[in-house]
Amino acid sequence: MPLATQSQGDDEQYVLVASLDNARNLSNILKAITFKDHAIFTATTNGLKVTVEDSKCLQANAFIQAEIFQEFTIREDLVAFQINLTVLLDCLNIFGGTTTPGVSTALRMCYRGYGYPLTLFLEEGGVVTWSDWQISLFAF
Repeated sequence: MPLATQSQGDDEQYVLVASLDNARNLSNILKAITFKDHAIFTATTNGLKVTVEDSKCLQANAFIQAEIFQEFTIREDLVAFQINLTVLLDCLNIFGGTTTPGVSTALRMCYRGYGYPLTLFLEEGGVVTWSDWQISLFAF
């Protein structure tokens, strides 16, 4: 799989890099907690926590352990950002969520830090697309 095996020589510029061989797994987890448009992503060395909240009355959390990712590199103690979850799910399913055996969509998520966009690289069957959009600025 080109996305998973390609050399990423400029990874040092990112505070967070997370790769999955099958983006569908992440998509399914995020769909389960999507009841509002925006979510807060918090990354630590243990993994990635996604929090969706409604008026400080209702909260849903999903935690994806670092070991689930094929690559999970974090260069700070804590990396947090807020993003439109609906848009993220649309991006993760850009290839139509194929159910063909042996075919999956690989994901590489990169984030440089506060003030920079979140970048997603998606690859399926040798076709690579990327999405680079500004996230809501959110600092801790």
